[in-house]
Formats: sequence, C-alpha cells, structure tokens
Amino acid sequence: MPSAPISPAQNSITKNSIEISRSNVAQKGVVLGETLSVTVLEKSAGNKYTLALKNMQIPATSSVPLSVGEKLIVKVESLQPQITLNIVVNKNSTGDAQINENLRQWRVNPESLLHVINKVAEFAKLLQTANLPAAISQSHGDKLIKLFDDIILSPRTKNNPLFLKEFVSKLGLLLENSLRQLVASASQGKIDKPLEGNLKALLLKLSAAVSEVLRENPKLDIELAAKLTNISAFTGEALKAIEVKQVLNSVFQLSDNGLVLQVPVAVADGFRLACILITPEDKNGQGQTKFSSCAVTIFLDLDLLGKIAVNANIREGGVSCVIKCEREEVRDLITNNLDELKDSLSGTGYRVDYIDCVQEDGLMDEQEEFLARQSFFAADLVNFFV
Repeated sequence: MPSAPISPAQNSITKNSIEISRSNVAQKGVVLGETLSVTVLEKSAGNKYTLALKNMQIPATSSVPLSVGEKLIVKVESLQPQITLNIVVNKNSTGDAQINENLRQWRVNPESLLHVINKVAEFAKLLQTANLPAAISQSHGDKLIKLFDDIILSPRTKNNPLFLKEFVSKLGLLLENSLRQLVASASQGKIDKPLEGNLKALLLKLSAAVSEVLRENPKLDIELAAKLTNISAFTGEALKAIEVKQVLNSVFQLSDNGLVLQVPVAVADGFRLACILITPEDKNGQGQTKFSSCAVTIFLDLDLLGKIAVNANIREGGVSCVIKCEREEVRDLITNNLDELKDSLSGTGYRVDYIDCVQEDGLMDEQEEFLARQSFFAADLVNFFV
C-alpha cells in the first residue's frame, strides 16, 4: 500500500486544516482548488492521523481533532511546501447526512428545476380548473404563476438589470451561512422564515392548504381529489428542487463564499438551464467577502447556438470576458455582435477591458470537469480499507 511520510508540525497550520506531505500524493494528481473525500483511518500521538485519500493511506497532521471512521469533504488550499486541505463538510452527523443526500440528488438530477418549469403550464391549468376550496385562493395561485414567470430569463425579463438578484430572492434561495442551521431546522420540522411573497413561501402555504383539505375531507369528489393530489405532488417536487439549491449554495458558500445559480432560459423549443457560478475575489476591511471583484463562469446550451461557455472576471469596475462556442459559424455570429454586447455591458455601468469569442471543442467535458472540482460535486469515498 503506498504511503507518504508523516508531515512535520507546521507553525502555519490554520483553522480546520489538514496537512500532508507532497511525496506520493502529488503523483496522484492532487490539484489546487480540488475537492476530495477523506476518511480517518487511524489516530496516533498528538495531532497525527492516517487518512484514506485517493486510494492511499496517508499520514497527516490536523489542526482540529478527528475521530477514527470520520468522513470529510476537504478542499486543496495549497500545494507548497506541504499539501494543505481545508475541511469543508464533516459527513457523520444526521444533518450532514441530509446535506449529502441533497447534494447526491443534485448530482443525479442537476436539472430538477428545469423539470419543474416544464410542468408549470399544466400546474396553472390545474389551479384554474380544480374548483379549489376556499382555503386556497385564486389570487395565491396567480401570484405563484407570475413568480414562476419572473424567474425565467425571457424576452420579458432579459432587460431587467437586477434579474439575477431578483431571481435569488423570488425563488426563495435563502443563502444560509450555516449548513447545520439549515438542516437542523428542517430535521426538527421547523420552516425557516423566508421573505414573504417568494416562490418557496407561496409553495409552502399552498402545500399546507392542499394537505389539510385532503386530510380533513376523505370523501372529496374523485376528480377534485385527483387534481388536489397532483397539485400536492407538483408543490412537493418544486419545494425539493429549491431545497437542493439551498444546500448547494450553502456548501459553495462555506467552501468558496460563492453562489451557484441555475437559471431557466426560454428558447424557441422550450426551456434550458444556464448554470452560473460566481466566486468572489475581494474582501473588505473586516475580511468579509465582497462581490465587487469576482470570477463568473457560465455554461448553457442554446437551441440554435449550441453549447456556450463564458469565463468572465470583474475587477475594479471593469469586465474581461471570453466566450467559447463549439461551431465556427457561431463564433462568427457572436464576434459580429460583440460591439452590441460591449454597449450593453457599458450601459450597466461596467467598463469593458477585454472581450472575445473563440471556437473550442469539448465544452461539455469542460463543464463536467469544472463542476467536478467544486465542493458540492465531491463524490462519497468508498472505504476499501475496511
């Protein structure tokens, strides 16, 4: 079994960090910024441990107490002079199990929100024709349908300069800073207090009202009962999609202070999802993250243009941006419209430092590799040492 020498004690060990020797581990392709799963195999004297990492048993030094059998998600923070791993998530508690289950669901079904959006028209028809009980007002249903429309990037919403900010608030993505706080509330049957009028809040109210009607009226007309059951199923699916996005953002905030948004985009043949990841690169005097300087990565698949990737950096009021596409004719089309894009960016108050469009193959592979490096995409480690 490959093994690396024990790392000497370092004065630079930081909170929630693990340090290991570069030898052998570096040969396994550990990458700066990569997120990994780690299992604690043994504890020796002091703060020395043996970890299961990338199919190896690795001696390590930890700045925090660890327990044998403990499973962690860690992020590679540095490679020199030692490899430093920052602990992102401890996967042992009940709350952590719920967190990881939500992350697993996102990995299995990353387009859950898109599936919900595709059912909104059917849902709207149910609300209009179900002859709903008095407990479920028509105005409540109308607000819900409007909110669904508001979170879709469409010809109606595309000119709103605050679209992304409003997307977060209207969807109900309460971006918690504490993973445990978020899951503890859910596990105790508590409902966090979302801002009134967002999609999550209205769905919760509708779900509660429908459940009460079904529970207290077991002899409802068969057709009405079926419609209410379908409404209940839709609200449950929509609420779960939002919950998964909450946990996704909680993990991403904890590891990178960033945001990950999946925005429905209206195209000629229906809807697609734009995956937007925003990572801040600036802090204020108190060390708090600011978004005045940040890296933005966007992946989307459009009906006519095909797969598109955008890498942008925003610093000191200036924007630098590279747009990637897979077909030469699409590159020519976008290049011919770059001046219009520059004017649009300038109109929002940003200075355009650099912008270009390039043709590049394999954007789907690039997207998968990029997401695989993020903390919310870390797969569970199979502990074959047991």
